[in-house]
Amino acid sequence: WFSCHEPHRYFEAGSGIKSGKRTQDMLLPAFLPDDSVTRNDVLDYVLEIEYFDSHLMKMINLIEERGEMGNTVIVVTADNGMPFPYAKANLQEFGTHVPLAISWTDQFKNSLVTDQLVSLIDLAPTFLEMAGISDTPEMTGVTLSSILFESNERTQHREFVLTGRERHTHARPGNLGYPARAIRTKDYLY
Repeated sequence: WFSCHEPHRYFEAGSGIKSGKRTQDMLLPAFLPDDSVTRNDVLDYVLEIEYFDSHLMKMINLIEERGEMGNTVIVVTADNGMPFPYAKANLQEFGTHVPLAISWTDQFKNSLVTDQLVSLIDLAPTFLEMAGISDTPEMTGVTLSSILFESNERTQHREFVLTGRERHTHARPGNLGYPARAIRTKDYLY
């Protein structure tokens, strides 16, 4: 288990430029203002993600050195979207669409990039199945085995994903909740 602070705020201002990155080379999400302040801030965010990636590579190298890669399931994900307005702590696409990469070199047949709808609640039944545990309690999550082991793109994993928010920031006086719900289908975010 490795939990990192990157890419949470606060970033070192100007660190992206100092590392040799160029603001004109980056793609900026359309909902953010296209100005030098935002471009530099996003560039600093990108550098933080790369810093996390460098630590991940060190961990993977250590697992390989110990000869345990085939016995190791590697899962990389996040708990929320990018830390920018209209993203983190919101139910918009950039607030709830998080990275998910899963590797198990001795078990997965092919490399696969998919746009299937999955939810992080699907990880629990997936891990239990990987561990050979079949007598499991009823869960809302749905195992990802058809995607991971069979690379099955023909079968739709989910029709929709539910997301919600109660409190993430002190958005209301007295830290009252800020209840919101969303449904994400393949084509729409409601």
